[in-house]
Amino acid sequence: MKPRHRIATLLTVAVLGIGANQAFAQRDPGGPTPPRVALVDGVVSFWRPGAEDWTPAKTNTALAEGDELYVSDRGNVELQLGSRAFVRAGADTQIGLEALDAGTMQYKVTGGHAVFDLRGLPSRRAIEIDTPRAAFTVDQPGYYRVDVEETRTTFSVRRGGRAHGVAENGEQLEVGADQQLVLADDNPTFGVTPVAAMDDWDRWNDERTASFAEAPRSAQYVSQQVAGIDELDHYGEWREEPRYGRVWVPRDVGADWSPYSTGRWQYDPYYQWTWVDDAPWGWAP
Repeated sequence: MKPRHRIATLLTVAVLGIGANQAFAQRDPGGPTPPRVALVDGVVSFWRPGAEDWTPAKTNTALAEGDELYVSDRGNVELQLGSRAFVRAGADTQIGLEALDAGTMQYKVTGGHAVFDLRGLPSRRAIEIDTPRAAFTVDQPGYYRVDVEETRTTFSVRRGGRAHGVAENGEQLEVGADQQLVLADDNPTFGVTPVAAMDDWDRWNDERTASFAEAPRSAQYVSQQVAGIDELDHYGEWREEPRYGRVWVPRDVGADWSPYSTGRWQYDPYYQWTWVDDAPWGWAP
């Protein structure tokens, strides 16, 4: 295949991807954008209601209500909710998406440790974090961590965040910036204390997003609410095409590459048949 032909094919898929998104928006303008699996590090298992068993988690999978992920020891998984909003779960952690609607995302953490690294809330949504001992609601940017152990749950807040919660006994809870709350079997009273020092996992989480620019170059052409917009900058470039106008073109693909050749179709209970691309840039297009 000649290089010129290959480029024309790539330009076409960029336009087709944008057209498909616009068609869906017209059909369901109130529909929420789902979180996607952005990083799989180590052994991470995925379960969808109705499945016979757990399967390996795949990058760029769109999560639906009821989906769950389990991270084995020494693993990590990252979910992206928006261009600057992430959920990460560490080793020996089970996390699930309980509800997804236009105003709220609801997650549950049944064991292990998870971080909600929210430099911006996705589409002005509130996020609910359920644990076995309490449920917390987050409605402003910040860094939120939950550690669920057998006899205690710790919820900590950094980076200017604030959360409201309800304990399993009905007591109202509030945790502000640089504070933490511990709910334990041996302590029937609840009180906030200064947050503990950051550990290695906190620092890894912070480094994942600290390098992001405030506004990616691709934000000139794509809404900053679109997850995966940074990958467009890293893996491709924008060009002016006389027939289509400004289009995005991926770099470093083989001469025999063609659309819908590296990935799979997956049935989603809300979005129906959805293409899940293996390429790290595959989500945004």
